[in-house]
This record gives sequence, C-alpha cells and structure tokens, in this order.
Amino acid sequence: MPYKPSNLRSAYEGTNVPDDFFMPSCGIEDVDRALFNLFDKDLQFEVKVNEQTTKVPVVFAAGERFALTRRRQPIRDKNNALILPVVAIARKSLDLSPDLGGFGTPIAPRDQESYIVRKKLSPRDRDYQNLINKLMLKNQSNVATRANFGSNDIFPGNTSKPGTVASRRNKGNMSFKTSKNGYLLKPDLGDNIFEIITIPYPEFFLAEYEIIFWTQYTIHMNQLIETMMARFSFQGHQFPLSTDKGYEFVAYVIPTLTSGDNFSDYSSEERIIRYSFTIKIPGYLIAPKQPGLPSPFRKFLSAPQIEFGTKQVRADMARDIESDVGTTDINKFILSDVEILNKKGEVPLQRGEDDFKLVETIEDPFTGKTVRRRVKVLTRNQRSGETVASFRIVTDLDTITNE
Repeated sequence: MPYKPSNLRSAYEGTNVPDDFFMPSCGIEDVDRALFNLFDKDLQFEVKVNEQTTKVPVVFAAGERFALTRRRQPIRDKNNALILPVVAIARKSLDLSPDLGGFGTPIAPRDQESYIVRKKLSPRDRDYQNLINKLMLKNQSNVATRANFGSNDIFPGNTSKPGTVASRRNKGNMSFKTSKNGYLLKPDLGDNIFEIITIPYPEFFLAEYEIIFWTQYTIHMNQLIETMMARFSFQGHQFPLSTDKGYEFVAYVIPTLTSGDNFSDYSSEERIIRYSFTIKIPGYLIAPKQPGLPSPFRKFLSAPQIEFGTKQVRADMARDIESDVGTTDINKFILSDVEILNKKGEVPLQRGEDDFKLVETIEDPFTGKTVRRRVKVLTRNQRSGETVASFRIVTDLDTITNE
C-alpha cells in the first residue's frame, strides 16, 4: 500500500464550491457507452441476405440475456425466433490494481488529493487592479494614486479623499510617473488574483468485456470478423473510443478469437456459429456525481508574491542537522495523537518560516551557571500592524518583492 501523508487533505473537504462552473463527469457507464457506440455506429457491421444488405444489431447483454450467451445459446425474440446475426457485449470485470492488468499508467497510484482543471481571473481581481494601479492612471477616482491621499500622518498617507480610492501598496499607485505606452487593453498577466477550480484526482480502472458474434452462416461470420480487423488502428489491435462528453479511451482487443458452434450436434435443426473474444479498456473516474457524494468541485484564490530579503540579528544562529531516522527522543511524540509533528518531533514549519534558531546564553541567578539554549527567531512587521516584543528582534535590512 502506498504511503499517504497524514496531513494530506481530501479533495471533498471544505465548502468552497463554485456556483458558476460545470464539468461533465466520466465513469464506468461512459466506458460502456463508448464501446457500445463503437460496435453499433463506428464499425458498421452489415451482412448480405438475399442480395440485400442488412445492419447487424448490437446488444449490451446484461442479466438473463448474457446468461444465454454464456450457455452458448443465441438470443431469441418473444416468438422464440433466432435473432441472427447479432453482436453481444457484456462487461466481465473491473481491475482496480495499480498496474491495471498490464495497461497501467505511472500516475495511477499518485498521492495527490486534487487536480486543477481551470485557472481564470477572479471577480475580485478588478478591485485589486484598482488598488495597485498597474497602468499608473492618474485621473480616475476609483483607481488608487498618491493624489487621492487625504492625510499624511503615516507615510505616505493613511486616509483617502471622499469618493476616491487610495492604497499604501508599493505598486503603480505609488508611482509619480505616468505610463506612456497606451496599452490599456494589453493582456498583461502577473500581479493578479486568480481563481483556481479543482476536482478530486482521477481514479483509474481497467474494464474487461466479452464480445460474442452470433451468425447462422460462415460467410456472415467472416464478414463480421473481417470488418472488425479492417478497422484496427494502424497495425495494432486496438480502437480509439470517444464519448459525447469529449472523453477518450483506447479499447485493446485480445487477439485470440475463440470459436464455438453446434456443427457436431446433428439433432439440432438450426445451425449456429459463435465467436467470442475479450476487449480491455483502461478507464478513469472523473468528477463523479453519484447520490451521496458531495460536489467534486472546489474553488481557491491565489495571488502569489515572491519576496527576497536580507535580515540581521545580533546572536549566533544554528540549524539542526537533518537525519533520515529522525529524533530518538520519545518524549517529543507524547502529543502526536492530537497534533501533527514531523520526524524531529516538532511542529511543521508554516509557509515563509525557516528552521534557523538563535543560540542564547543565560545565567542562572541561583547557581551562577551559564546555560546555552536555542530560541525561535521572531520578526517585527510594522506595515502589517503587528509587533512582536522580544529580546531577539530580527532587523529587516532590505526587501525586494516580485509578483
């Protein structure tokens, strides 16, 4: 069984379901219909009877109908008359193993909870563009500029004039220059808010079918087999399949066709010729919408910012040596049932954090001994309105942001 990280979220978690997105599902029934349409419409099986060309009917045998084919008995109508020639299709099994019966794909057992199917500009991006003023517009009240600041108590300003928009983001809104390129409608993406739609990662399976040709004459059987062989893709024994929803599969024909007839039964009044073979189709389950399942679609907003900075601190810095085994201190995992810990027995780092620690020397006031210990690095960000008071403050020397 492949290893699944304990912090891997399910793609069905959360309530952030988009209300303006739809994607057709794909599953077992779609594979069934694609194979049926292949034999019923694409291959166009026809035979000549009394100098008249007749289309061969195709049935997706299920239940008692396929039980007749298993007993080597042809299908009859309600008047007990033979329906020949006929092509019968029945699904035999579904293989869910990682190798899919030898037709596997390397991404089948992948530990990934979701799959991105669409990325577009979020409806909130319009307001964000008004704040950063990427085009450096100067004379619009709904676009942030330096001229819209109504007070400068905090540099470069902290209030906006009535009826205008102002922002302290260091973007085009803070520029004293005016853009002269004139490309107001230029498709310039980069510093935007994107809306990302995801679905659960596809589940893969291998569907196996048994195909049975029934005829009353050998010449008709030869016509069916030769028609199928003539439609093979290139020199292989497979057929490309497509569904009405736009999904595609490949049907692999197992090249052995097994004969079965009643030529040795001279007591039979009707001659029956039967050939059967197997078709295997690697399929996939995408965005299922079955009763009891939640919506497979989830929506996320993304506005990435890359920041390069140089920091200074007046203390020795240290980093723990990585080990493949992890820590041997069993006391660190006492609360591992209620919180997520890494192999070092520590809380995993969040985005933007690092594993550096400051080495601090303190003196015990009672014994006079000095003790060296490691403390976490704390920072201070006045722009965000938060200040961390500590005896170990990191000074931000330089910061460069690139979106």
